[in-house]
Amino acid sequence: MVEFEYPFDELAERAVLGAMIKDPENIPVVLEHLQKEDFYYERHRLLFSVLHKVWDEKGKDWDDIVLKNYLEKMEVEDKVNMGFVHEVAQEAVEGVLLHEAIKSVKETSGKRKLMDLAIAILRNSKKTDLDALVESVSQQVHEISLKHHTSQTYHAKEIANTVLEFIEQRRKTERLITGLPTGFLDLDRLTAGFQPGDLVVIAARPGMGKSSFMLSIALHLALNEKVPLAIFSLEMSKEQLMLRLFSMLSGVPLQNIRHGYVKGNDWEKVVDSALKISSREIYVEDNPNLTTTELRIKSRKLKQDKGVKIIFVDYLQLLGVPYRRSSRQEEVAEISKSLKVLAKELDVPVVALAQLPSQMEQTRNKQPQLADLSEQIEQDADLIIFIHRPEVYKKHPPPEEEGVAEIIVAKQRQGPTGIIKLAFDQETTMFKSLPSS
Repeated sequence: MVEFEYPFDELAERAVLGAMIKDPENIPVVLEHLQKEDFYYERHRLLFSVLHKVWDEKGKDWDDIVLKNYLEKMEVEDKVNMGFVHEVAQEAVEGVLLHEAIKSVKETSGKRKLMDLAIAILRNSKKTDLDALVESVSQQVHEISLKHHTSQTYHAKEIANTVLEFIEQRRKTERLITGLPTGFLDLDRLTAGFQPGDLVVIAARPGMGKSSFMLSIALHLALNEKVPLAIFSLEMSKEQLMLRLFSMLSGVPLQNIRHGYVKGNDWEKVVDSALKISSREIYVEDNPNLTTTELRIKSRKLKQDKGVKIIFVDYLQLLGVPYRRSSRQEEVAEISKSLKVLAKELDVPVVALAQLPSQMEQTRNKQPQLADLSEQIEQDADLIIFIHRPEVYKKHPPPEEEGVAEIIVAKQRQGPTGIIKLAFDQETTMFKSLPSS
């Protein structure tokens, strides 16, 4: 194995600790950026812990006598005595030099953590499943990055000015739709479109048309808005998905296309549909064993290389997790969290379909409710849309329910809820706006 030395900056560590001793006002400044683990030397870690505790309990009102009592009380005098404390205090720095010293301690600490991670990868690469290893490494690198970049607090004036500029830009464009439009005007008016960074969950029972609704939106975005998009289909094969798109766009019944019963003018419509779809930036993955780790890696690459602006997942519960959990409920919760993280990380809408349990059929009107979803999905989702088709539950539905789907916006973090109605063409599985809309 390659030999190496851990990076550290002893002078910077002593300068920071000296500043904390010499002027207790510096302690909260240091605590904002550093933790005990960021110091390389054990004596430095111990002294930092003592100073942290003294400040927690005494604030800035303490002296050498108080500090000596804490060294005794915390039983560290064998390694950190008052002689060492006075020695370090002589190396204190202030102002810009203090911030430079803090930065150096933080940077060398981050590098050591990355080196430890690299060693762990080498040790575990043979005995750990690849997906689990990749997911673990990804999470740990993300945690190191978060600790390295301290969050910033903003004055209300700064935030207000930024938001006013945002509103002014939208006011000038006079657009009601601030996100990606679904193609359904009533739904877009209610939601303002699918927003970057949002997790959108489209949920329904089997047979309600979840995949069709998703594809109807994807088709509009790709053809009319020219939006590059990715579809991760864990249930349908890429060929089945394309057959649906052909039927939706051409208007030729799906069953006819599947059986090859396509002649004359219908064949021309299908070919024309294929040409239109081929000219758009639609990327499809149909791996039924896709894991959350693979989804994140592939999505990141698609955004970077292809400029993808929205990701569709069909459907959430079919995704795999890198680590086996004690229950399926825990796995679904992890999948949900991962999808929300993906949306924020790539700053694109992630639209995930979700299957509702059959128990919901026991409700009087069969209409889905938030309680039918897992608690974690409900918490993570920014927008939850249910699809309900009353005609499915009736042998002889009334005329006003035939071919009509209720699109229920049950949760919207940044807006109102409500119900809109769309037409559903069973022959092509296409959702359309009702003539009166």
